[in-house]
Amino acid sequence: MYWRPETAGAWRGFWADVQAASDVPLPDLTAPDDLPAPWTEHWRAPDLAVSQTCSFPLRTALRDQVTYVGTFDFGLGTADMPCPPGHYRSVYVQQNPDPPEGALRFALNGFDSQSGWAGTSLASADSSGDVTFIRTGSHAASMAAVAEGRADQAALDAVTWRLLQRYAPQAAQVTVVGHTDPTPGLPLICAKGRDAAPLRAALAHVCGLSAWIGHPDLGGLQGFVVLDEADYFGLPVPTPPDEFRIT
Repeated sequence: MYWRPETAGAWRGFWADVQAASDVPLPDLTAPDDLPAPWTEHWRAPDLAVSQTCSFPLRTALRDQVTYVGTFDFGLGTADMPCPPGHYRSVYVQQNPDPPEGALRFALNGFDSQSGWAGTSLASADSSGDVTFIRTGSHAASMAAVAEGRADQAALDAVTWRLLQRYAPQAAQVTVVGHTDPTPGLPLICAKGRDAAPLRAALAHVCGLSAWIGHPDLGGLQGFVVLDEADYFGLPVPTPPDEFRIT
């Protein structure tokens, strides 16, 4: 989910190490652009070796249809803003730090996104009355909408934000004005019924190698953890706003 053309080489190298460390054969890495659409069908594939999804589809469209493997830790906590291992947050970005005037135009990748939608304050029923939502399809596109003045604000996954600051010039045209609360990070999954133990062992081993710890092309990867699945399924599932407020 954090794949970009600039980071593809690092992810392929990381995965080659996972293949070498695994006690069971693992297929070669498939680039996101080569996955069939919709991705939900890819995630539900009966022979899925491993993939990364978002916690929102994990607890909705994929619930009871996949096996949870674990979660990458990107070390997003600070002294001022703690973030438990395996958790992440989003940054709210605007063109300037001043509150937008009038109705808020909020850009988001989609209403199936935890970091772009469900984890934001706008997802609660009593806080999004005077908002127009602009669906963009990706966090990068949401940032671009803000940078170009087509939207007032967006919530960007903090790991994606790290990558955008590194590789997207438009990141310099927006400023961070706030953060969401931490929630469990993007889960790794495999096919329902597949034994996740060998894959967990390989991922934990490779994530502990010094070559990958903190690697900027991997979003600052710090480790691999296995969270309690209840941490995911205990999160609320917000209802999208009325269609007339979506463009």
